[in-house]
Amino acid sequence: MPPEQAQPLVTVLMPVYNAAGYIADAARSVFAQGVDDLELLVIDDGCTDESIDELTALGDLRIRVVSQANAGLVAALNRGLDEARGTFIARMDADDLLPPGRLLAQLSWMAEHPDGIVCGTDYELFEAMSGRVRTPRSDKACRRRLLYGSCHCGASVMIRREVIERTGIRFDPEFAHAEDYEFFTRICEYGEVGNVPMVGYRYRIHAASVSNQNNDVQQAAHLSIAAAYAERTGARPFPDDALARLMWPSGSNPVALVAGTAWVAARAMLRSPCADTARFGARRVVEAAAAARTRLRS
Repeated sequence: MPPEQAQPLVTVLMPVYNAAGYIADAARSVFAQGVDDLELLVIDDGCTDESIDELTALGDLRIRVVSQANAGLVAALNRGLDEARGTFIARMDADDLLPPGRLLAQLSWMAEHPDGIVCGTDYELFEAMSGRVRTPRSDKACRRRLLYGSCHCGASVMIRREVIERTGIRFDPEFAHAEDYEFFTRICEYGEVGNVPMVGYRYRIHAASVSNQNNDVQQAAHLSIAAAYAERTGARPFPDDALARLMWPSGSNPVALVAGTAWVAARAMLRSPCADTARFGARRVVEAAAAARTRLRS
């Protein structure tokens, strides 16, 4: 990186482990953002494929690669927080894409919210699945969403680096597979959070990854995080079984599947009544109904 860019406006933090075939397009989408004062900080978590060679072939001096022995995503993210130089840190993953305008929209949000520390966006699924996911907009709505799950798509956020340096906050390896959710429940204590109303991230769903091999671990961590956040904020506890039915509807009876999800969505609405809780609950019911239709056809 040239000396004049040693302290860029934005560090785009990209952890990578074996993303050959995708990473060059991911990097190009960063450089097409219209923000020249940036570095693409790539944490090479022990890649064994051609990922880094594909990046090097781009020949862009804004790419900075930091290599380490394979230690997993949480360790790579924390190494990136330590290494980042930008005033702002923007996240992305090595096999996804940034739609045009994301970074500029987030920089505008940060300028308009001097107490703002985290800004995310809506996101779009593509390849093995499709659809847009709407995130809560305001600080208040984000905090209510955290009672049930993450208020951000982790790889879509921009973070004010000053709060990382001031607080020493990092991703907790105890909550691997739900590290983003746990991180946001803690960082929100230090300032305003929100999301801009745009699709600012394209999240690639691989056919092989639709079924998450870490579901049990992830779900247990999620329930623990939600309970701890509710306790810290003085919110009325939401039973683990109800939250599990809301977040991961299951069961062999399609009618019971939809009815059960609708019931816990109504309970969530009574617990924290607001438009965002209503939208969130409705989405869970729609997803349960889609799952039920699939089961009826099979």
